[in-house]
Amino acid sequence: MTDSPYLAFKEKLCTFADGQAGIRNPFVIAAVDPSIEHRVADRLSGWATDAEEPPVVDEGVTVQPIWLDELLPKTQVYNLSVALGGETTAERIEETMQDRLAEELVEEMITNEIDDDRLETQQHVVLLLNLGSLYPFTRASELLDELDRRNVRSTIGVMYPGDDVGGKLSFFDGEPRHYYPAHQIPGPVQEVHLQQ
Repeated sequence: MTDSPYLAFKEKLCTFADGQAGIRNPFVIAAVDPSIEHRVADRLSGWATDAEEPPVVDEGVTVQPIWLDELLPKTQVYNLSVALGGETTAERIEETMQDRLAEELVEEMITNEIDDDRLETQQHVVLLLNLGSLYPFTRASELLDELDRRNVRSTIGVMYPGDDVGGKLSFFDGEPRHYYPAHQIPGPVQEVHLQQ
């Protein structure tokens, strides 16, 4: 096993894509220093498309980056919140987003982003990138729970902007929580791990 949580994250995704069973579904989560979240997302996207950095993705395994910050404006709840803008309170908009965003993001993913046949196979890895752009409207656990409810069988990878606090993840210095449906990589990913 490697001492780099960045490499360990990608290796675990490949292990699941090669058929290892997950806790519930093949979900992998790792904390990432929020200051480098976008750089890590760019690197993961590059790994997904040309795999020049290790590990090499096995033949038959596909990797698809999904940019959550680009998916956000495609949701109805986001557009409703923008339309209401000055006609309601920021608290009301935040409540509405928190109530519906995870469900609508997953609906957008399975309707318009991930091919139907790939939703059914663990050999398709989906990288959910730039999770921090959804703060404070939804959390990784809500997205993973919604993917589970929708019976998505793809291997899902999430880089979580925050810290690993004794085996629990702290989102942007919030209250640390266990993410029981996901295989958690000890971390967080830091600048030094991108140079290895």
